[in-house]
Amino acid sequence: MSYPTLREIVRIFLDANGYDGLFNNDDCACETSDLFPCDEPKYDCQAGYKSPCPEDCGEHDWHIGEK
Repeated sequence: MSYPTLREIVRIFLDANGYDGLFNNDDCACETSDLFPCDEPKYDCQAGYKSPCPEDCGEHDWHIGEK
């Protein structure tokens, strides 16, 4: 029997509840399609929704947050 990984469990939960990814208070975020890009889950991450960011955001064009 094969058991799901933490990444798979989190992805299933996010998809089932309509979330776009994870974020934390350190301005770190990841999309559901690329969870834990550093291969290390951060335990203070919360489920969130993707939104565009303002022009002065830097090298990225989206954020994940509460709304």
